[in-house]
Amino acid sequence: MIRQAFVMSALNLLSLPKRLGSALIDVFGVACVVAVFVGLFSVVASYQSLLVTGSDDATLMVMKSGNAENESQITKADSDAIATAATAGDPRVILSPETSRLISVKRPQNHDFVTVALRGVGPHAIGLRAGMKLTAGRLFQSGRYELIVGHASQQQFAGLQIGSSLHLADADWRIVGVFTATGTGVESEVWGDLGALQSAYGSGNNVSSVRLKPSSDAAAANIRARLKADPNLGVNVQRERDYFQGSIDGLFTTMRFFAYPVLLVMAIGAVFAGLNTMYGAVAARTREIGVARSIGFGAVPVAVGVLLESVLLSLLGGILGVAVIRLALNGMQTNTNFFGDTQFALNLVVPPALMLQGVVWAALIGLLGGLLPAVRAGRLPIVEALRET
Repeated sequence: MIRQAFVMSALNLLSLPKRLGSALIDVFGVACVVAVFVGLFSVVASYQSLLVTGSDDATLMVMKSGNAENESQITKADSDAIATAATAGDPRVILSPETSRLISVKRPQNHDFVTVALRGVGPHAIGLRAGMKLTAGRLFQSGRYELIVGHASQQQFAGLQIGSSLHLADADWRIVGVFTATGTGVESEVWGDLGALQSAYGSGNNVSSVRLKPSSDAAAANIRARLKADPNLGVNVQRERDYFQGSIDGLFTTMRFFAYPVLLVMAIGAVFAGLNTMYGAVAARTREIGVARSIGFGAVPVAVGVLLESVLLSLLGGILGVAVIRLALNGMQTNTNFFGDTQFALNLVVPPALMLQGVVWAALIGLLGGLLPAVRAGRLPIVEALRET
């Protein structure tokens, strides 16, 4: 039976030149569905890789608001109380009080201005972030109007070269260094001295967040319990990865809400295109099917042959759609502000797992599109099929 099914599939494929137009429509329809699916969710996957994958699972973020760091305000008294509770729970904890606000920079290709994160940090901020290092220039000096910029920001936005200046808070801040952070979202930020930025912006000693890196999981649990037990603090404590994952979850929900209905309509169209193609194939080969049945080919091998042709055409469309999207998007540099108002430099990636999902969806479309024509082919009466001219 298996051999007969493959023989029928081969005969079907050999007759494709006679039905090339409808077959190409089928392939193109599936390619479009797969390309849209893989393209949309590649953007989400790239964004997740930028923020979530690069975040530190061991680092705790302490904020007054859990929604956005630049909306949180922690006073000096609360910051000191956080530090006291953290060191009591773990004497070896690394603390980094930080400010976060938005500044405008120019995109040279669009000649417009977008917002990026300006972060004020102390001496422990770099050591707290694994994989972060200066690659050019030097670190800013304490109390001076100096900045270091992420490599991704420097590549995407204008005026961020070493020696250039940014006009911030009625003063010129000189860029003195460039840093990398293993391609994570931190590379889209601009950093300066915490005290200098607090003074320039008149924010007193307030900070946006306090990052903590405990020495162990047990110490992290102890610190969280101490901070939550203090009713006067009223802070939100969460892992850095959870903070970013919460934002990505919202993006996923929005993407699914808008993308899935569109993809469903496109997939239904592709299924109907497959039905049309395969019904045409059965009609064009009715006499051949009758001859095959008369010399001993069973109904099941005939049906399987039609079904395999449909799946193979859809797989061809799926591979084509994946290939086009990979060539178009993979490695492309862009910038985006999905995460609130903050602009991130983003390197798009097309994950292999997502490409595989696209090909699987293509096979499923082919299966649905070929099922009814396959049943029809297998149930054709031999005598009537042989009478077809």
